[in-house]
Order: sequence, then structure tokens, then C-alpha cells
Amino acid sequence: MNLRYIALYMDYDSGYEDPFRDNFNLHSRFISNYLSVQIRKLKYATDGTFNMLSIAPTIVIKHLCRIVGEKALHTCISFNRDAYEQMNDIEKYEYYLKLLEDGYRICAHYKNIPLADLLKLHDDFRQNNYKNEWLHKKKRIKEHGLDIILNCYFTSTDFRLVMTACDLVSKKELISGDVIRTLPDEVCFAHLFKDLKIENEHLIITDFLDRPIFSFLLSDLLNGKFKIIFMDNGLKYTPYLG
Repeated sequence: MNLRYIALYMDYDSGYEDPFRDNFNLHSRFISNYLSVQIRKLKYATDGTFNMLSIAPTIVIKHLCRIVGEKALHTCISFNRDAYEQMNDIEKYEYYLKLLEDGYRICAHYKNIPLADLLKLHDDFRQNNYKNEWLHKKKRIKEHGLDIILNCYFTSTDFRLVMTACDLVSKKELISGDVIRTLPDEVCFAHLFKDLKIENEHLIITDFLDRPIFSFLLSDLLNGKFKIIFMDNGLKYTPYLG
């Protein structure tokens, strides 16, 4: 069993109420996502009892470290709400990383974990200016002279799936825009996109079940027109306006 997930999350029994708890979890989620993706690349084998490190800021620490739920090595740590509420965004990002690091060190007393590797992932994240961005998909449409690129931008305030169409020969950008914008949590966006397909002179973005959900006329893209056609396949999507 490999270590696959890193989570900083205020549990329902943390002693903190919504909307503070919910806002904290949303604002910090992009870091947990980044670290989870990166730790999987290391393929670190655990002792078979856990595949997640779960760090839970709380008021009262009832259990310092234990295995809970679906194979999560869970530790509770103290949290300074007064100081947190005075921080700017960058200071909060650093506080999230510190909370995680404090949690890792507690976990390391109970189980073997790749502490040095985890701390290096934090340093890499800092050096990249706290960005969680990635290329999701790129498709070349030779018959129309287009390159289509889907990029993901996961921040503390939102998630955006951005589509860019470029001329295949000149590489000139023809059009770019947000296809999806949601709250910063995978439960809000992960099911909404998967692949790129061409059907009947349309560019199609499929959902997690490979069903068409967003459509663009290829002629529109060639003419620099960004017009999304939402295809009702049972999924509901309302753009997050912030």
C-alpha cells in the first residue's frame, strides 16, 4: 500500500463551526491536492495500515495520532484562530504548511513516513510561488489547423479549467477562456471534465463518464469566438462567480 493522500482538514468535531470551518477547508484545499498528487509520484510504501496522512486542526486534542476511517493516519494539532484571522493569503499558505509539518512530525513518532520527502515537496511548492497548476489535455486537430489545450488552475479561492485554441502553424493564440469555474474543492469540479473529442464539426469536452458536456463549434474557435454550448447529460453546472 502506497501513501497517496495528504489532507489538512478541520473535522466536524474540531470545535470550530461553519462558516469558519468550511472556509478554512476550502481555502487550504489546493495545497492538500498539490501534495497528494506529488506524493503519489514517489510511490512510498507504507506498512499497509494507511495510505493517507490526515492533519486536523482542533480546539481540544482528544487523540494525538491514530488510524481512522479508510486507512488514514490521523493526527490532531493545535490551531491559533486569532493569529490566523489576521494573516494575509501568503501568510496563511505558510501557516497551512507549518500545520502540516507539525502533523508530519507527530505521525513520524508512530509510523514510518517519508518526512524528508514531504518537507522537500513543501519547499518545491514555495519556490513555485504556491501554484497548483497543470496541463490536463492537449489535442491537435490537423484538418482544422488547431491546437487545443486544457489547463487547470487550482487556487485558494477557486478552480478554473481554461481552454486555449492556437493556430497549428503560427502557434498564435486564437482564443482562450474559462470553461469551468468552481469553488476550490475537487468535489465541485473533478466530475465535470475528462477528455477532448471531435464530433460533427464540434469540439467536445466530456465528463467523468466520457459523456459530452461542453461543446464548441470549430468554426467559432477559428474565428476567435469563445461560445460554450452546455449539453444537458444529467449533470448540473453553475459557474462560480466569486
